[in-house]
Amino acid sequence: MHLYGGNGKKGRHSANNKNRRDSRPASSENYEQDGRSASPDLDYYEEERRERAERRERQARRAESSSGYDSGNGTSYGAEPQQRFSADDYVSREERKSSRKWVKRLGITLAVLAVLAVGVYAGVRSWIRPPDIPGPGGDDATETAAPTDNGVEGVEPDVIDTENRRNDVYTFVISGLDREGLHTDTNIIGMFDIAAGKLNLVNIPRDTLVNIDNLHKKMNQPYPSSINNGGDGVSALLDTVEDLLGYPVDCYAIVEIQVVEEIVDALGGVYYDIPFDMDWDAPDQNPPVSIHIKAGYQLLDGENFVNAMRFRISNDGSQTYARGDIERIEFQQQLLMALASQTLTLGNITNLPRIYEIVMNSVDTDLSLGNIAYFATEFLKLSSEGISFMTMPGKPDGSVYDESYVIPYIDEWLVMVNEYFNPFTVEITRDNVDMIATFDNGATFDTTQGYVAGGETHFYGYYY
Repeated sequence: MHLYGGNGKKGRHSANNKNRRDSRPASSENYEQDGRSASPDLDYYEEERRERAERRERQARRAESSSGYDSGNGTSYGAEPQQRFSADDYVSREERKSSRKWVKRLGITLAVLAVLAVGVYAGVRSWIRPPDIPGPGGDDATETAAPTDNGVEGVEPDVIDTENRRNDVYTFVISGLDREGLHTDTNIIGMFDIAAGKLNLVNIPRDTLVNIDNLHKKMNQPYPSSINNGGDGVSALLDTVEDLLGYPVDCYAIVEIQVVEEIVDALGGVYYDIPFDMDWDAPDQNPPVSIHIKAGYQLLDGENFVNAMRFRISNDGSQTYARGDIERIEFQQQLLMALASQTLTLGNITNLPRIYEIVMNSVDTDLSLGNIAYFATEFLKLSSEGISFMTMPGKPDGSVYDESYVIPYIDEWLVMVNEYFNPFTVEITRDNVDMIATFDNGATFDTTQGYVAGGETHFYGYYY
């Protein structure tokens, strides 16, 4: 169907006939008889029939000549140029009616699409939502009972009233598992202040001294120890994090370090300036280590990104971190910062569905699909200046009964918690946390709750 002119047969016929009727002679005085009827009207229609016949003959000649000989170069000899009639601009009544139907159908289609769009938007808005957190006067806050079987009277930590909770602030812990022994060698506590556009992250070194009833009182021990004794691991880890913060975090995620490799590959790599040659082979580890990365600014694929995070010391001992694990953690934080800032670029938005798929298939978390979508949406609004990495303050080369530990500086830690990780409007104090420290190899202990879990001699090699 042609909306503007089409083949125009009916329209042209009607228009031409009207013009011809208007131009008919009014009388026979100036009309040549030519041996036929003297009636002007009859002679007029006879002339019109002759003209139609001549017009058909001309059209036949044009059709015949238009199918003439083709020279082979795309030119047809004998063809007349296509003519355009004024009636081509005329739209018949049937075509106008059909056009109105088409417009009506288009309007209905657009209306249906609009309704569907509104429905989908409303559905997505109801699906993307923040996680539930303890509200004012809620009963969700948990209390950790102190052990009482070691001869020391336990005192439960104070629990902050949840009605002092700030709005649009969420706390979490992310723990990275190694493949050997299920140790949580990476533990990052975070607070996402959506209202302020701030994401604060702090690394708790794996050898940090924590007040748990275990032979090895280290941060990487609660999870595997609980599992080895029939527990779920997650509860023990969250209890330990609560002891350090003075409140239970809102959500958690436990992930194998190899998932980072898949995420980096999904992003197409991460650019970073490697400070020195990294050559380290440790075939006895599980999995075996074989790291060979040259110094300099380069695009790291997933494997080299993870290898750079794992690197400790070169084969010949010439390259390592001068300040041990603390400096290594700082390097890891810088790597993760590069990953975070490059994830925020516009070009990586299309990669987010793949990253989400990787995370959902590889991470143990209490977040729902909608929670993750909510955080992802808010995360994309952050600038790189809104993300801060830090490390728990402590003595990196401490010891307890000659076993290596990172000894926390409790008071400095509380300052950091209140400045960067406190979701409440009231201050967190020693009364709210359950922490221990020692700076003389265990001769004396600084405890916030007046006890050492399992007893002061309940350490590896010194359990009586």
